[in-house]
This record gives sequence, C-alpha cells and structure tokens, in this order.
Amino acid sequence: MVKIRKILALAEKEVLIDIVKNVQKRKMKGAKGEWKEFLVEYDSQLGDSLLDPSKRPPACLVAFLNTFTKEQDLEFCEKIMTYHSNRKAIEQLNKSCIDVQSSPQKLASLTFEHPEYPKCFSFPSYDEDWVMMKIGKVSKAIKSTRMLSVDCEMVLCEDKTESLVQVCIVNRNLEVKLNELVKLDKPVIDYRTQIHGISAKDLERATCSLEDIQKSMKKLLSDGVVLIGHSLDKDLKALKVDHSRVIDTSLIFKYPEGHTHMRPSLNHLRKTVLGYDLRESDAPHNCLADAQAAMKLVLAKLENKFDGVIPLKIKEVFKIELVKLLFHAVPIAVPQKQLRRLFPKDSTVKLQVSLTGENVYNSSAVFKESMEACNGFESIKGEEGKDSSGVPQKVISLDIKYKKDAGSVSFYVRKVLKKVSSDKNPADKRSIQVEETKEQNKKPTKNSDQYDHVKEIQRLKKDLSDRSPADKRSIQVEETEDQNKKQKKHSDQCDHDKEIRRLKKEIKERDSELIHAQNILADLIKIREL
Repeated sequence: MVKIRKILALAEKEVLIDIVKNVQKRKMKGAKGEWKEFLVEYDSQLGDSLLDPSKRPPACLVAFLNTFTKEQDLEFCEKIMTYHSNRKAIEQLNKSCIDVQSSPQKLASLTFEHPEYPKCFSFPSYDEDWVMMKIGKVSKAIKSTRMLSVDCEMVLCEDKTESLVQVCIVNRNLEVKLNELVKLDKPVIDYRTQIHGISAKDLERATCSLEDIQKSMKKLLSDGVVLIGHSLDKDLKALKVDHSRVIDTSLIFKYPEGHTHMRPSLNHLRKTVLGYDLRESDAPHNCLADAQAAMKLVLAKLENKFDGVIPLKIKEVFKIELVKLLFHAVPIAVPQKQLRRLFPKDSTVKLQVSLTGENVYNSSAVFKESMEACNGFESIKGEEGKDSSGVPQKVISLDIKYKKDAGSVSFYVRKVLKKVSSDKNPADKRSIQVEETKEQNKKPTKNSDQYDHVKEIQRLKKDLSDRSPADKRSIQVEETEDQNKKQKKHSDQCDHDKEIRRLKKEIKERDSELIHAQNILADLIKIREL
C-alpha cells in the first residue's frame, strides 16, 4: 500500500488525470467521499465548481487518491498505472533500433503496427476480474527471445458472453507448460462440443478456476516474454488477461495485395506455410495442437529473416457480399416487421426467413444495391465488432413486448460472406463456360460442324444430369436417330442451337440454386459456432 502511494506521488499528471476520471466514472468513494465531495473540503475557495481533473494541480489529484484505503481500490489505481507504464514501454521498444531488438520482439512490433491491433487489443483491463501483465524494464525486454504460444476453447453462456473451458500453453520447443480444463462459473446454453470436442461431462472433472489460470499465467509471462496465438485477442478476452507484447499469426501473415483486409485461418496458414493440414475436415479443434501450430508458424517466419511476407497460395477467399445482411439468433419474440423498422422507411430492403429454430430464427435482409446494404448496416444502432471469421457484425438490443411478457432481447446482424475460389472448388467444377465463337453463328457447311453440335448437346445434357446427384431426378431426353445422323439442313442446325441455349439456361439456373444452398450452409455453420 505504501509502495502504491509513493508511485502515485511520482506519477505524471496525465496518469493521475486518467485515474481520477476512471474513479469518477465508477463513483468510487475514499475516506472523504467522491471526487466532488472531496473538493468541497479540500479547496475552500473553488470547492466543487471546477470538477475537471485536468484543470487541477497534481498535488490535488494525489491528495484525493490518497484518501482511498481499500485494497481493491488501490489495485484499481495500480492497474491504470501499469497500463500507462506498458504503453510507454511499448513506444520505447518500437522506437528502438531494429538491430537492437531480438527477432521475437521484431514480430511483436509487426503485430503492434498492424491497423487492426488498436481495435482488437483494446481490453477492459481496469475491470476487477482482469489481470494486467507488466512489460518490465525495456532494456531486458528488448533483447528477450522467450516465447510462449497459447490457445483457448470457449463455450457460450446464457448472458451471450463466452467462458473459458480449456487453455493450453507451449514454449518454443513445443513443450507443454499449461494444459487445463477450466471450471464454469455461469450457466451455459451451448457447449460447442462439435467444435472443440469438450462436453459437459468432461468439465465435471475440471479443478482450475479462471483465477487459478490467471495466477499461472502471471508466473509464465514474466519480463520480456512474447505471447503468441492465432486471433490472440479472442483468447486474451476469454482469459481476461491484458498482455501487451504479443505476436498474432493472423496479422503477421498477409494475403496478396487486394486481400490485405482479410485475416487467414490457422488451418490455411498451416497448410500453406508448414505444408500440412491442421485437422481433417469437420474434425473438432485440438487446443494443444492449435497452440503448437501457432508457435511453428512464428518459428517458420523467423527462419525467413523478415525478408517480406511469406507467399500464400490462396485456395479459399471470402469476399463481402454487400447486397445482403443477415440477422441471426433472433428471438421468436421479435417479429420481422420490427427488424424492418431498423432501416430507413424508404429502404428497398426485403426480409426473408432463412432458418428457424426452437426459440430463434435467422432472417436475410436483401437490398437492390450494395451501397444501400452498406448504409443499412451503418444505420443500425448496436455495439460493433467482428465474428469468428473477422466479418463486421453488430449486437442489437431491443425492448419488446411478447404476448403478456416484456423485456430486453439481444441478437446479431452481420454482413454476408460469399465464398469464391481461385482454384476450382466443387461448385466451380460444375459451372460451364462455353466459348461463343463466330463459327457457332454460321450455317453448317460441313458434316463435322453438324457432328460437333450433336456432341455439344450430349455433353451439356450429361453435365446437367451430373450436377444434381442428390436430387434423384434424372434428365430424360429422347435421343432420336435423327440427332445421331449427320444432317446438313439449316432447320436442324437451328434446332440444335436452340437446344444448346435451353440447356445452358437450365445449367445457369441450377448453378444459382447451388450458390443459394451454399450461402444457407455457410449461415448454418456460423450459427453453430455462436
């Protein structure tokens, strides 16, 4: 307690101002009351007429903070001081000559400089149940080569928050430093067993609490240690740990120009950079394997001596289809007409129910123009963030009346993903691209021309039959002897051209149905992960 008071006396004014402002927000009381009450007694001339802490001298701010004696209040003040100390240390680390920094520290700087870093790694670190790690002395941290990699698994709770259920940490030799199941402290609505393989029964044997995990991490993350992870901000939020020096493998590996706004998946990085899949398709996550994969990726990056971005062979790219938004996990108590009111009255939006569940449903909001969809998303009031794939989404809260009940409900709206591929995926392989040449528009003059048309029709019919294997409807087309004969009549040529156009049109319609089905499947997968 005495140590904290000494630090307060030596703290810079901007730090003192931040502490007092946060104390005001939380309406914390010292021995002489809140900030306003303290000023009445402390300053007989101005009293509480000047409440802005930035316009008060440091001595006044220190005097107010010295009125706090409770341990939890002093710990709160210490957290804010640690935050400012870490920020100052990071600035010094990043300003240091690159030749002085160790290789891990260089990658940590690369993560810190990424445009997404401020948004992703801004945590509510001052909250009581959060732990803030200290960077320590810059002179030691700048040369440190110690690295640890972490991965976490979470469940969805009734209050729509995520709770930690497993954490794994490995060192640069891939040795396990921590591998624990975590006891739950809140009711769960979705264990997400299909994602990580952990069931409610598995968690019955958990002995560690979140607080126990935080204590273990305090010991592991000493001065200068760089923490590694993939989409690490999500893991730190689950751990409720604020560690400033990090390497996020979703930020240091980038897609080629034109796709730099996207964050590659861990499985895609492992396959592209390391040469093998992280897991089989639809197999549950392996927390330990994911932590080791992130460490391997960083080691692979270090071996390239920072000569630029490791080239990625993109096989699956997600683009934002701005003509559509998706409302998901909407309680049945919220009618679609209430969703419609979230958009301007003159909007062209049309709502379509795409999936219904026991107590919730999904609804697609379809617009005529992409710009209108973008503006529609911006016009919706709600806390903005990103889903597990990095797609912009908002949390919407509404007060509703349902039958005789009334209350507040929450659900999500996000931009819709459309999957496209640079390599041919199954959907692409089914698509037909027939080159329309000048010869196809000319009248046949040779037997070979007539035979080519018959062959083209047969090929298109076969492709059309193959593209709907699950739809047990076979295409029955009468193959007449006349179609197999070589004919030179212009009327037959026109019939063949007409048949080709008809088949192409039907193929195009089937492709549209297939794309629509894929979009619904993608939505279902997203809902399952929530």
